[in-house]
Amino acid sequence: MKEVADRAGVHPATVSRALRHDARITPGQRKKILQLAKEMGYRKNPLIAALMSARRTGRPSTHHATLAFITHYPAERRAFFQNEFGHLLAGARDRAQAQSYRIEEINIHPPSLTTARITDILHSRGIHGAVVAPLHSIHETFRFDWTQFSAVAIGFSFQRLPVNRVAHNHYNGLSSAVHACRAAGRTRLGLVVPQRVHEKVEKRWLAAMLVDQAETPGEHVPPLVLAEGAEEAFFDWFHRHRPEALLGPHPVRLKEWLQQIGGGARTTAIVSLDRRPRDRGVAGINQNYPQIGATAVDTVIGMLNRNEQGLPANPATLLIDGTWVPAGSLRPLT
Repeated sequence: MKEVADRAGVHPATVSRALRHDARITPGQRKKILQLAKEMGYRKNPLIAALMSARRTGRPSTHHATLAFITHYPAERRAFFQNEFGHLLAGARDRAQAQSYRIEEINIHPPSLTTARITDILHSRGIHGAVVAPLHSIHETFRFDWTQFSAVAIGFSFQRLPVNRVAHNHYNGLSSAVHACRAAGRTRLGLVVPQRVHEKVEKRWLAAMLVDQAETPGEHVPPLVLAEGAEEAFFDWFHRHRPEALLGPHPVRLKEWLQQIGGGARTTAIVSLDRRPRDRGVAGINQNYPQIGATAVDTVIGMLNRNEQGLPANPATLLIDGTWVPAGSLRPLT
């Protein structure tokens, strides 16, 4: 900072205020200082910035810093988000607390929050690191300036951005589920994935299933990717191919559809590719959401310690393996 101040011919405190967009610095002077800082490759350390912010405001500092857990959902979907991804947030909070950080959930869905306003809110709270939760759909508009933060995305919602990610190993999870089905004597395996989820997992479940079918002799059931509201396509597909086991992320829905079909369909096994604690009696892959949230926090803290901000030139994806959970929905075929 001193070098920037010397080049600009001002006091280091003036540079500090300009970098914080302090209103006491004129627009012309701020623009000059910011341009010089950029040319000289200056980057402020976010941990030091957070500490200085706490000192300036007189707040007691019992934590190293605050990390944001960025969510994006309308108010009426809050219960849905907590039900689907609450364990991500819980895992992130536990890991942050263990390292003397704290997590603040910030929902940036309200349209009144512009990208610049979101950045101002986070910086005013001394937040320079963020874990970004999965979006409901990859097609959502997401107003967040990744260049201003040490940020990590959970999952594959942001497929058009070069961001660091922590995600479940969907390919490995599907392979493990297929192995368990075959061990139970079930070989006609039907993958059923909604289009929205299919896109969110970068088609990795489909890829794993197709590779397995290509390498395994015998007659196979073609995977089914369901468009929104196309339930009738499932019933047509089921009657045509008669799978011995259904694999998918929504076991409750699959069970309801099998009950509607009735008869021998009720003996069809159900395997969840995203098994939650609420899915009692359902065999499947526990994606280990708390571990994913914790690993995302570790990654953000590492970036902060290395003073890494913005979109990386070579983004990294860290995959967390799931755990197979046996249960009564997958019984040996007799």
